[in-house]
Amino acid sequence: MESHKELLQRLLDKIQENSLDIDLNKISEAYILANESHIGQKRKSGEDYILHPIEVAEILVEMKMDTDTIVAGILHDVVEDTLITLPDIEYTFGKDVRKLVDGVTKLRNLPRTDSKKIENIRKMVVAMSEDIRVVIIKLADRLHNMRTLKYMTPEKQIIKSKETLEIYAPIAHRIGMAKIKWELEDISFRYLYPKEYKEISDLVSSKREEREEYTSKIIEGIKNELNNQKIKAEVTGRPKHLYSIYRKMIEKEKKFADLNDLIAIRIMVDKEVECYNVLGIIHNLFIPVSGRFKDYIAVPKSNGYQSIHTTVKGPNDQNVEIQIRTHDMHRIAEEGVAAHWKYKEKKSKAKNEEYYAAVKKIIETNVENPENFAQKVTGTLLNQTIFVFTPKGDVVELQNGSTALDFAFQVHTQIGYRTIGAKVNEKIVSLDQMLENADKVEILTSKNTKGPGKDWINMVNNNSSKAKIRKWFKDKEFEEKSKEGEQILEKEFEKIGIKFKELEEDERVFLYMKKFNVATLEMLCYKFAIGDLSLDGFMKKFEIKEEKNIEQVLEEETEKGNKRKEKSQGGVKISGTENTMYRFAKCCSPLPGDDIKGYVTRGRGIAIHREDCDNFHSLMEHEPDREIEVYWDEEAASSDITKYQYNFTLKTYDRSGLLLDIIRILNEYKMEIVNVNTNHIKENANRLFLIHFGIMIKKREDFDRLSNNLMSMKDVIEVIKK
Repeated sequence: MESHKELLQRLLDKIQENSLDIDLNKISEAYILANESHIGQKRKSGEDYILHPIEVAEILVEMKMDTDTIVAGILHDVVEDTLITLPDIEYTFGKDVRKLVDGVTKLRNLPRTDSKKIENIRKMVVAMSEDIRVVIIKLADRLHNMRTLKYMTPEKQIIKSKETLEIYAPIAHRIGMAKIKWELEDISFRYLYPKEYKEISDLVSSKREEREEYTSKIIEGIKNELNNQKIKAEVTGRPKHLYSIYRKMIEKEKKFADLNDLIAIRIMVDKEVECYNVLGIIHNLFIPVSGRFKDYIAVPKSNGYQSIHTTVKGPNDQNVEIQIRTHDMHRIAEEGVAAHWKYKEKKSKAKNEEYYAAVKKIIETNVENPENFAQKVTGTLLNQTIFVFTPKGDVVELQNGSTALDFAFQVHTQIGYRTIGAKVNEKIVSLDQMLENADKVEILTSKNTKGPGKDWINMVNNNSSKAKIRKWFKDKEFEEKSKEGEQILEKEFEKIGIKFKELEEDERVFLYMKKFNVATLEMLCYKFAIGDLSLDGFMKKFEIKEEKNIEQVLEEETEKGNKRKEKSQGGVKISGTENTMYRFAKCCSPLPGDDIKGYVTRGRGIAIHREDCDNFHSLMEHEPDREIEVYWDEEAASSDITKYQYNFTLKTYDRSGLLLDIIRILNEYKMEIVNVNTNHIKENANRLFLIHFGIMIKKREDFDRLSNNLMSMKDVIEVIKK
């Protein structure tokens, strides 16, 4: 048995052999943690448990996965079997590794009952739609467990094999991981049907020499012809897998001796165009079998698989299956999404994302019917996608059951909205015409169309198309009601002699919209039209009230502010003293949020200044020993009761009614006015207005917001802060 040091080195060597750009230090760290966590644990084989996660990691390396996936493969059992927690993993290896390990842990044990098994299938597919690497790790885990299945009891062997054949192998197929799918199927076949497995295995072995000689002869003939045509290609023979032979015997009700297409030849070239050149050469060399041609390059499978399949008559009238693909297509065919993970081409990535979105839709639409869901995952799901062509020959992927109108919305939402008709295979069809594989679809549009009809919702089968149609009607209703609301407002403002358009930037409109969380003027009009907001309440803000004497207004507002001031409590603590009298300096009006300093006055307690106050600095120059440390009382400062007087000045143009407008805004912001006074100045031959305010306020941020809104008012020039 290898030592733990040798085991780690074996993994590191495999990574280097595969020329992967992997963080080896992170891999070593993960191994140390897994080894320490699993110490003393044994597998059914009697081997140290650490062997299993290392074997899983090696499978992931062979798939050419990234660092985080391999690390998660090493750690995939630690949360379930040891004291290590997910936060521990995140702290050392990051969020991605935590997410992957968590996903694999949730998929660990599939219960035996059908209902619970279906529930776990759902979990698996959900995990796949969130991060496909979770499923890749799980498949690697299952593959190693199947390779060591001989150490399990016969009962466990059957349970695991059935589970693998029904759940894991189909999912491996669905995501295009052919190598894993084949091995999982053959191992499961061996334990579920041992008699049939041995029979087919023996028959395949007995005919091996004969079949290899026959295959070599065909390969040699193909290579010679390709060389003559100056096409560089790799030509190999591929034996049929045992389970696929067994399934063919069952499906076609034939004996092994009657199967005449057990030989498969694979031809790999560099470029896509060469695939079709090779196809022509093959069909010249051999007679093609009718109905046995598939072009998965032009129309790829939903899992990204691309290849040309054709069956021809070889020597002795024996059927020979030939697959033609590029090297890149082959990598994806063998490794599926694992290949996509390493070779992140934009086209491939987009194709994958479309598939996972489709999987998510299946999950969402089958939440209440688990049996139907399981059927889709293991059966129907494999054939859920159709491919149709645009007039230009581009391929569009759609879910099975899509209509011509679904196609229009799939191409582009606006094309869907402007649709007036459709052609399928050059013939005019109704918009609810169901599409089939390889249909050529053309959408007829018009810019002058009024948009979707109310019956359109019944002419589409895709949820996304239905959502787009519903959105159009919703947007149309919004537009109509918004215009209706605007007309209502215009009439109301006309009654009081105001043009509504002039009020779009009005502070009163802005504050009203802010209060009711309305983002746009159109939305405001819409809400008035549908009765969601009170029109009377809004119009009251624009009522022309009897003009009060300015002195009377100031007196009222000041009186209100002083009453509130009397109730307010201070919020400053003085270092080394308690219950010491203090006051806030009027020269700088400090507020919570400002850095403050204290000055010990003669007979008037302590004056609280802003740290940047010029007066304070002047006092310190002459009497530095009178400085005292002060700080805000956080509890008092955060209280709704505690407010502070703050003085500021507005410089404005002189206009009638401006002061009343400003006081209205102060009231909207719930700012209590302690005092107000005014005076006129001349500046650059302009007569300006200075309005001095004393207000009660909680903190600096409140004043900053108020200041910004005052500056947005018409005729306000400057906010002068103390």
